[in-house]
Amino acid sequence: MITEEEIPWDKNYSVGIKNIDTQHQKLFSIVNRLYLLEENSKNLKEELRTILHDFSDYTRTHFQEEEDYMRSIGYDKLQEHIALHEELIDYLNKIIKTPANLNIIKAKIKVISKRALVHHIINEDIKIKHFLESKEIQIQNSELEDITNFMS
Repeated sequence: MITEEEIPWDKNYSVGIKNIDTQHQKLFSIVNRLYLLEENSKNLKEELRTILHDFSDYTRTHFQEEEDYMRSIGYDKLQEHIALHEELIDYLNKIIKTPANLNIIKAKIKVISKRALVHHIINEDIKIKHFLESKEIQIQNSELEDITNFMS
């Protein structure tokens, strides 16, 4: 059951690159663990710390793998994308280092989740898909020109 606070995965967030989509879904899953925590939990601090560190660690892993993938395809906006990743990591680090109660942390994580998971995916990561599509079109056009030249 999804709570009102949780941020569900939506197929509209898909960038069409299986590994990246799978990692995005895992990030949603980690964040949503936060919303299942109860204020009166006996191990609240430890559970909260675990979730925040899992989110931070996996975000770093995901960003590194995404950047490696972008390098491998010759993505033309790689440096700008890396800068956005660094900004999100800095913000996440501030949240982790700032002592606060569960509700404040939930609110802050919800903000970064929307920035990192929703806004970043649909406004930035989707550009990777568009880049690949444009390269595919260029390759297809080049092959078509080669065939046309060969037949002439």
